[in-house]
Amino acid sequence: MDNEGLSLMEIWSLILKKKIIGSIVFGITTIVSLILILFVYNPLRVNYEASFNYNWYGIENNKFANGSVFNYYDIVSLSNLKEVKERKTAYQSIKVEELAENIKIEVTETHYIIIVSGGFFKSDSQAKSFLEDLIRLPYQKALNLNFDFKANLVGYERAKKISSKLDYLDNQLGVVLNGYKDMISYFGDIEVDHTYLSSLYRKVEVFSSNNDLKEYKYIAYQNYYMTKEEYDTTIKEQQALKTEQNLLRERKKILLDSLSNIYTNSNGNTYMDTSIANYLNSLHTIDSRLMTIDENLKLIEGATTGKYNEQESKRFLDQLDEYKEELESLTLEYTESVNHVLEENTLFNLQEIKVKGKIRFILAVPISILLGIISGLGVAFIVSFIARNREIEEIK
Repeated sequence: MDNEGLSLMEIWSLILKKKIIGSIVFGITTIVSLILILFVYNPLRVNYEASFNYNWYGIENNKFANGSVFNYYDIVSLSNLKEVKERKTAYQSIKVEELAENIKIEVTETHYIIIVSGGFFKSDSQAKSFLEDLIRLPYQKALNLNFDFKANLVGYERAKKISSKLDYLDNQLGVVLNGYKDMISYFGDIEVDHTYLSSLYRKVEVFSSNNDLKEYKYIAYQNYYMTKEEYDTTIKEQQALKTEQNLLRERKKILLDSLSNIYTNSNGNTYMDTSIANYLNSLHTIDSRLMTIDENLKLIEGATTGKYNEQESKRFLDQLDEYKEELESLTLEYTESVNHVLEENTLFNLQEIKVKGKIRFILAVPISILLGIISGLGVAFIVSFIARNREIEEIK
């Protein structure tokens, strides 16, 4: 038998003699293999891959709707990882400092992809929940943006001059009208609380037509309407304005003389043409300032000659306050429309998070059993074979 080797029947007979040992080895190997696969191999080899995309106004320019910058690298920043960790006690075991150095994010034409090793998480459910909360952060920020379109109205309250108050009202009206135009252009004429954007735009347009600010400005200028503070300040400024006016006129005369000499000697020289352009810009600035001074001096002269009437100015200012209140109401309606439109058009799409490189439990069990069978049979055969050889040696 030693010369011919062992037949299959003899091998099987040897294994059966040590079936108890084989069974014990089978059980231990199966359990240990299953534990190693699930709790050692999988965490070291598994990767989680999350594919997602966002859609909101301005994202095509890497911005949020309020103009603040959106950088997709910030999604996996340490600050974001810490913020997510602090939200749930279930995430306290995650080492976000190490995670921040190993998490990867990529961008394609249609979506973003986050890839991270499974070694940072206790389970698939923890990993998927954490990644979903992390990816939702920019979406939640986009949904909860605060918009304040009342800066010009605040400026109106602080302004001391009626002309400045009128400018602020004009600017505010432009904010609302242009805002509606931009929304209609980008999103279409959509419905907001049973009213279309175009109807809201026309409402503001009608208000603007019925209360033309150009007429307000003309009336204020013709009648020397001023606030009390503006009147007191204007009287004090009269001499200073006249001095500035004389200096600017002298400066303008010098520039014109210099410009005339340069123009005569330029002969198409590029350098000389640049100098001429610089002089023209300076003259334009001086002329603009002189026009403002002329208007202010005219108001001052009107005020000093008795054309200023404090009570009439007060009544005019009350009218402006009424205009401002109506415009403030329209601004509030516009703000609510912006919030509604952006909320309805701020979207977030997360595909099912993929678990890659992992041996699933349903597959880990048969693999562990197979390893257990191989180990059990092998050990049973070896032990039985050694015992057989000892018996043979003893007989000899």
